[in-house]
Amino acid sequence: MTKFYSRPMIVVLSACLFFAARSAGAQQNYRLQQNLDQLQQQQQIDQLQREQEKNQLQQQLDEIPRQPVEGMQRQQQLNDLQQQTDQLQLEQQQNQFRQQHQLDQLREQEQLNQPQRQQQLDQFRTDQQLQQLQQQQQIDQLQEQQQKLRE
Repeated sequence: MTKFYSRPMIVVLSACLFFAARSAGAQQNYRLQQNLDQLQQQQQIDQLQREQEKNQLQQQLDEIPRQPVEGMQRQQQLNDLQQQTDQLQLEQQQNQFRQQHQLDQLREQEQLNQPQRQQQLDQFRTDQQLQQLQQQQQIDQLQEQQQKLRE
């Protein structure tokens, strides 16, 4: 037995499929944006932590001349603290480069996904139109058969 689908049913089904496809793309956009936001927040946190450590080391450096220490020991302490400061600055730069690279990759991925989502949406629309045409042909054939049976 052949099932008979009305046009309103086809339209409703098509609309549901269309919005489901759009929703999937929106969810992917949302996840990418969330990843970008989290990465930027982590970058800010790392930056603040490094600056705090740098300030603490600088404060220690500033206090050294006030302490009564022999010349060689004082110079060694200054050198050690400066080396720690330099190391922190290097780590900060490396983290910034790494995080910027991650941000760039996420943005690139998002840009690459845009045409793919558009292509998927276009393919979905084409498939829907084809399906609607096929269903309409089936409806027309059934109506012709009904008409012949009535005659």
